[in-house]
Amino acid sequence: MNVNPADNSLAHLLWCILIALRTAEENTPFSSETARRRFLSDWMDMARKKPIFRPMASEFTALRELLEKTDKSTNVADTLNTLLEHAYAAEQCDFFRFRSALNTLLQLGWLLTVCRFPENITAELMGRRRGNRRHALQLTRTESAFHPIGNMVKPVTFQLLFSKKDEEQLDAETTFHNEGFQVVYARGELNLTKDRIIRTLHIGIPSLPEEEWNPQERDIWHPDIIPGNQAYH
Repeated sequence: MNVNPADNSLAHLLWCILIALRTAEENTPFSSETARRRFLSDWMDMARKKPIFRPMASEFTALRELLEKTDKSTNVADTLNTLLEHAYAAEQCDFFRFRSALNTLLQLGWLLTVCRFPENITAELMGRRRGNRRHALQLTRTESAFHPIGNMVKPVTFQLLFSKKDEEQLDAETTFHNEGFQVVYARGELNLTKDRIIRTLHIGIPSLPEEEWNPQERDIWHPDIIPGNQAYH
């Protein structure tokens, strides 16, 4: 199964499943719905070992539950087609992509906090200065950054707090980048303590109003960028 490394979304996984199912059925029609679902279960056992799908354990678990628990009198391909349509729609929605990025960070071990009041930011950071856990403090309210229908209307700022041993880990930047957001460093990293670092990120999209989001191309983070080499003011 050859896939593009960038295509590690739920929509792409569903598309691959449906293509595999269609090909198998064209070669040898399934004798029953049970046989069809058994084929899909075996296919997922194989696919989840592929490097591109390894981070999607929760998606595979959910799809396996769907195979086991949904009405066996219903063709599962119809259900998967409906899920694919919804997945494509969600991928076009800024808010769903933002939530997907946050869920990925949680799976990677980040602790997420929304700082609703600016005056509390220092206290929030100081309260987390000990230990080795990685924290992502969201400084922009979600309801302020996204319209009720899901489109992004202003950038979101995060302060990342982590230990020096994790300084070269860029999974927060990579996660938002992979979800289609532009990532910009606010300024150089700050040392909260001798072992704890603060890195500030702005997250936006090209369609935001110019007065809200107008970074220079050279300031937008890409996977080959080293933290501290950029700034957005």
